[in-house]
Amino acid sequence: MHPIEQFAFEFNVQQDYFECHEVLEELWQAGQRQDESLVALIQLAVARYHHRRGNLAGAMRTYPKAFQKIERHAGSLAGHGIDVVHLLGLRPAFMQPDYQHIPLPLAKDLQRRIQQVPVDVQHDPSFLRHKHVLRDRQDVISARQLALAARNKK
Repeated sequence: MHPIEQFAFEFNVQQDYFECHEVLEELWQAGQRQDESLVALIQLAVARYHHRRGNLAGAMRTYPKAFQKIERHAGSLAGHGIDVVHLLGLRPAFMQPDYQHIPLPLAKDLQRRIQQVPVDVQHDPSFLRHKHVLRDRQDVISARQLALAARNKK
């Protein structure tokens, strides 16, 4: 499955925003660093994760950054199968203080493809809210430390 399809599946079906972040960060780290549209989707997933966990301050700081990038990269996101016009229209709903699941608006073709993906695991809502503290991310942490050390040597 393409990473954008995986992102849409995790966002809309599994509602696993942490996994959304992981899927696209891996693509971004693997050479797509120039694609800021990926950053827009990553930030949207991060904001949703914060929002659901009750970190309203973190969510409300991150949503505007995500939506600015979504506006700036509307063409690229539309090319990935995101219904950007509808998504931008949902901005006020995303910014409501009480969390509610809001599916990512998708083009019909992408929507059809993710609906065909079998759901293997239904996660406990508590697991989804606190996934970052329940998962071993040492490989990601190590990669970030190596990248920081490399940048500092320049």
